[in-house]
Amino acid sequence: MNPGPRPRWIVATVFALVVMISWTLVVKYLVPLLFGLSLALAGEAAGGPGGVGSAALAGAGVMWDLWPFTHVVLALLLWQRHRLAWIYGVTLSLAESAVVLTKFFFFLRAPEWTFWKLLWFTNKVYVLLFFLCLLYVLLGPGRRDLPAEGNA
Repeated sequence: MNPGPRPRWIVATVFALVVMISWTLVVKYLVPLLFGLSLALAGEAAGGPGGVGSAALAGAGVMWDLWPFTHVVLALLLWQRHRLAWIYGVTLSLAESAVVLTKFFFFLRAPEWTFWKLLWFTNKVYVLLFFLCLLYVLLGPGRRDLPAEGNA
């Protein structure tokens, strides 16, 4: 951990990560679960009327993955100015950018502008822009504010 005040870019980055984590949890988990619950309470399956309530929840469209967890780890590493923050941030930025660009490539070949896809798309635009900006900062002006990997 580095002594001294945190640079403003770290505070802003951690704030932006908290926004991203919250938004992702809402888009990937909360909205689909609440939608499935509303269908279940109405006595409909996720695909249409006539189903059983539990089937609506099972098919609610939750997008299970561990990306929010990786964002929490990055936020904590940056906040603590941990010696692994720089390499983790660069690696995660490259990985996220590659994944999102690949998803955009396939999605934009035959876009489907449903409510669910629009939620997903806006989230991915934020994720891509955030990680490209973070990569720029980490490779440039922000590099001096984080300790080298060999230092503690």
